Amino acid sequence: MNGVVSVTRVTNREVAANTYLSATEGSATCLLIDPGLDQEAIQATLTERGLRPSAIYCTHGHFDHLGSADHFSRHYDIPVYLHGADVKVARASNFRMLALKLPSRIVVPETFAALDDATAASDGVSVVPAPGHTPGSVVLRIGAFAFTGDTIYRDDTWRMAWPEEDGELLEASIRRLWLDLPDETIVYPGHGGSATFGAIKQRNVPMRRMLGLDEVVAS
Repeated sequence: MNGVVSVTRVTNREVAANTYLSATEGSATCLLIDPGLDQEAIQATLTERGLRPSAIYCTHGHFDHLGSADHFSRHYDIPVYLHGADVKVARASNFRMLALKLPSRIVVPETFAALDDATAASDGVSVVPAPGHTPGSVVLRIGAFAFTGDTIYRDDTWRMAWPEEDGELLEASIRRLWLDLPDETIVYPGHGGSATFGAIKQRNVPMRRMLGLDEVVAS
């Protein structure tokens, strides 16, 4: 994807994860990022915006970030990109939903396309490995935007006591992003609101505490 990029957010019901539609200005196609459990709301937004997804990208393999991936993959005949290290996590989706006492179940895609820079380059996507929340978590960079999944949030860290989460790896990934991601990058996280990375670095007190920094930098 080339040119000016626009981003539309859909907040899924049942589990309030963010789904994003990333499109270039004037284009009728978009990238569908982290299609969650609210298939109807996502489709309604696609229809309202007059957009057709050309590919699906998942920042990681948790059910609330790929719950409707199979539906949209089949409906539009498009690939679902997921890091290979998270396929096992994705396959455990319905077991996890049962354990969390959620009423719905999902269809996990039978196959996933490999998620790396080589496969994503044609879509204008740069894939940044960010293991920790899950083994195959990634940050997807498109132009001046970064889709950070459950690695970086605007206001918190929201650590999970799940067997696939590795706190040390997560901290290391955030430290790398802290140094490498430009402050003017607009961060679109998997939950909650967006902000520039510079603002997040200043104001996200739980993340600063995780990294052993002072609590907050005056704005």
